Amino acid sequence: MGASGASFAADQLPGEDGCVNSPVTPWVLAGRIVAIVGMAFFAALSILLFIIPDFVMGFVAALMFFPFFGLIVLVERYQSKHGMIGPETELDRAE
Repeated sequence: MGASGASFAADQLPGEDGCVNSPVTPWVLAGRIVAIVGMAFFAALSILLFIIPDFVMGFVAALMFFPFFGLIVLVERYQSKHGMIGPETELDRAE
């Protein structure tokens, strides 16, 4: 690292300083984490309950997957709407 904190790698493109500048807010990050952990937990639980076999509770666990799936859809739409993810525009490049 140089004195300014930037790395000087040989494979770096001109204008890149190696620093990550992501506008993702902590609330978006927390929403992603909660959604992914919730989806993983209820998917695994439903598979386990179907193997046991306890089909009623398996279906309930499978249905509990969908609110967390909806949360991740809402978080990603919020990010896209506010320009946090997606294609870079000319105004973003100028900044």
